[in-house]
Amino acid sequence: MASIIKANQLQDFGGNSILTSDGAGVVTPNATGIKNTPAFYVTQTSVQSLANNTSTTLSFGTTAYDTDNCMSSTTFTVPSGGAGTYYFYARYRINTSTNSTRLACDIKVNGNSIGSYNNDQNDENSTGVSGSAVLSVGDAVIVDTFQTTGGAVDTKNGVNTAFGGYKLIGV
Repeated sequence: MASIIKANQLQDFGGNSILTSDGAGVVTPNATGIKNTPAFYVTQTSVQSLANNTSTTLSFGTTAYDTDNCMSSTTFTVPSGGAGTYYFYARYRINTSTNSTRLACDIKVNGNSIGSYNNDQNDENSTGVSGSAVLSVGDAVIVDTFQTTGGAVDTKNGVNTAFGGYKLIGV
């Protein structure tokens, strides 16, 4: 014999809503501890010039989402109550077919690398990186680039140059 429990809301002993359902099978997590937030995803609105043989922090202008309003044009900052383990990913593409001897993408927390990827490109110059880190409130995360094409180059904007991340649950 099977049992069925029907509910549109699950609350804790304090009366706080943990989960809700719309009656059509769509469940919404309400408790902070079961959400992958803060979360954000940004892309470049316009091209950015990257000097040759120089570290450059990427700047972003289009926000697809930013659940806790933590992302400025260049920096994700962990908000109050947001300490925990995060997963980040970033990519960029340069708007040239000039061969590079080094194209690097680096995710940094407070100036220290948590993930770096270097590659040598002959065409379709692009690179990306991902990484995770345990962060505290106020920690700042950026994406740095480095390229050696022999001269300044522009990034390719839109989804070709992007940065995102989210807090992991259960870690």
